[in-house]
Amino acid sequence: MILFYLFISIIAGCTIIKSPLLGLFFYAILLYSCHLKGGSLLYKAVLTLTAAAAALIYFNEDAVLDDSVLDYIVIEDYKYYTDSLHYIVSNNDRTFELYDDAGSTRLDIGSTCRGSMTVTIPEEQRNFIKKDALESLKINELAGRIYLNDTAELTCEPGSLTFSQQLSNIRYAYMSKVLNATVYDYKFDILTLSIGNKNYISPDFFDALQKLGIYHLYVISGTHVAFLSAVIFGILKYFRLPLNMIKIIIIISLIFFLFLNFFSPSVLRAVFMGVLLLVCSFFKKKPYLAIISLSAIIQILINPYVIFHAGFQLSYVTTYFILLTRPMFMHYSSIIQLVLITVISELSTLVIVLIHFNEISISGLILNIVFVPVFSFIIFPSVIIFNLLIFLQFPPVLNELYHYIYSLLKSSIYFISDAFKHRLPVKNLSSIAIIILLFLTYRLTVNVLQFNAKKILLCITIFISVLGVNHQRLNTEFTLTMVDVGQGDAFVIQDHRNYKTVLIDTGGAYKHDDSTINLSDKTLLPYLKEQGIDFIDLVIISHLDLDHSGEAINILEKKEVGNIIMNTEDVKFDEWAMQLSPAQQSLIADSSGLSKFSVGDIHFENFLRDDESLDSNEQSVVLKAHLNHFSILFTGDVGLGTEEKLVSLYNLKSDILKVGHHGSDTSSGESFIDKVSPKISLISAGVNNRYGHPHDSVMERLEPSRIISTNAKGMVEFKINHDTICIRAKFSEHGEECLKKDIKKEPEDRPQ
Repeated sequence: MILFYLFISIIAGCTIIKSPLLGLFFYAILLYSCHLKGGSLLYKAVLTLTAAAAALIYFNEDAVLDDSVLDYIVIEDYKYYTDSLHYIVSNNDRTFELYDDAGSTRLDIGSTCRGSMTVTIPEEQRNFIKKDALESLKINELAGRIYLNDTAELTCEPGSLTFSQQLSNIRYAYMSKVLNATVYDYKFDILTLSIGNKNYISPDFFDALQKLGIYHLYVISGTHVAFLSAVIFGILKYFRLPLNMIKIIIIISLIFFLFLNFFSPSVLRAVFMGVLLLVCSFFKKKPYLAIISLSAIIQILINPYVIFHAGFQLSYVTTYFILLTRPMFMHYSSIIQLVLITVISELSTLVIVLIHFNEISISGLILNIVFVPVFSFIIFPSVIIFNLLIFLQFPPVLNELYHYIYSLLKSSIYFISDAFKHRLPVKNLSSIAIIILLFLTYRLTVNVLQFNAKKILLCITIFISVLGVNHQRLNTEFTLTMVDVGQGDAFVIQDHRNYKTVLIDTGGAYKHDDSTINLSDKTLLPYLKEQGIDFIDLVIISHLDLDHSGEAINILEKKEVGNIIMNTEDVKFDEWAMQLSPAQQSLIADSSGLSKFSVGDIHFENFLRDDESLDSNEQSVVLKAHLNHFSILFTGDVGLGTEEKLVSLYNLKSDILKVGHHGSDTSSGESFIDKVSPKISLISAGVNNRYGHPHDSVMERLEPSRIISTNAKGMVEFKINHDTICIRAKFSEHGEECLKKDIKKEPEDRPQ
């Protein structure tokens, strides 16, 4: 039990860094449990010191990452993708990912390559979202990434192979054998299920697996290790080998299996536990909690940041729940035990899934009960048979059978994932909500194992109620968010009383780091998901320059949208609309026919004007949004001439101005700024952008308003309640600041 308590004390100490309230909750549970077990004061003091050490030693100082230039690297391993191969390389005691865009020459493992190589460090997350490329590097024990146009730029010489490099070569030879065994794509599934290479899972298939809640079946986990051990045991038992000899062979096989699987957290946990259980079985002892806790502590000592990895948390939470509830279901038959373990796995990880992925599964439990037997009795055995036959002779008829089985499996997964809505988005949980839900999860699991229907229903009702309360925005009527999308515009307006969402512009079609990932998938879409937003009532596209509309199609494919308002006379409209499906085109309304419109309590004035310009910027939709007592003027990218027309036609006075054209001196004329007379000026511009936005002359004209730009502050949220607006910026030095509007002195400015 001491190892289990030490592990929980480390969890408490590390959690305090991220969430003090949640960390103290774990610490309180630890001390209470220790008290019930009759732990001494010294015992509790040791656990307290362990928690403090975890917080102070491991996480007080972040690992230092720098964009240095390397003069040599050593090729340690390959990183595999469906259509390319990259590298894991080292320099002294640091490890990097090396990406070769040309891929003309494969570098041999163990080679020392010389040349000038710049290390790229992802920029700090600039939005209020949980995705953090820097933390991802630390979790994966990487010091950065290196991008080369062609590895031929390097001068490489072979070197003597270390033990790990020899294993990498064995893995490469095995993967080449599998990839050359068939022309069908099921070979990628075989490799994923054999050695845990998740890079072969396409984004679409990954999304489908996530929707169904069966992604864990497609990656190496304890289920795979248990099945592999059972198969080896069955085969050797058939040949009547002594039991102790069988155990030794299984131990050796599992260790080799671990080497082939990159020492991934889930495999290390499962193999380590399996090996120690087998070793302990020689002495007739099975200290389950001690074994699982020891494997977790070893991983944390190797890499402290692994504690924040979703896979690590899911693996250990599931395992601990199964171990602690094991006495409650061991008397049932094997089939019922399998179903109950599946149920426990699904229920025990509910809160972890909510924390990391902001979604709750509607169908995950039922689909796991369906797919776990399919994988256990069909897919896993087929993987083992395939791996045996490719080293003997693989009959063509089996090749066709495998192609049929795996094609049918994938088609079924895609069909079911598209058949109905499987998951609902959930707003980021507060620490209090997490604590309540953790307790409910435990009680729900116990009640399920006791088949207590009334208490199950009660737990589910309270669980849903907590999620509902967590979704509320108390003392906030509206939220206006300026998303940091680099050199582009994207604004989100939320009406919290009516649960309405408006998106104004989408950011540009630029790529970050990995060329396969859209910009909105790293900025806007995660933010919407973490806000619990699955439906956008209205998308307004100011004009069709890429920096304002470039991510519109990706967003329309990823989110449900009620309507789209845009200028259909925009010179780029016809070409852009051709990319949409008929259903998406039917959502579009021409802005020229709307002078005023509302979404919930978000009221808009559309500033129409005659404009024969062929410049998309000058054709921008110009809107004034009214959020209770506050007004915001959105100007797109209109220039000085259009601004003068607006001055002569409309009342432009607004509390907040979205500055035109990212702060370019082609917009924001002096007379226009005087008429708007903003208290706050918002500029959406990229860090170190090549245009030099915002220009100094514009900044001078915008004074004395408060100027807030994304290139300096990152994402900015404005919470509006009656006559008060609170400002929270990602890189603010002052935290949240609240300003009160004197509505007695300033007349109401709302559309009639």
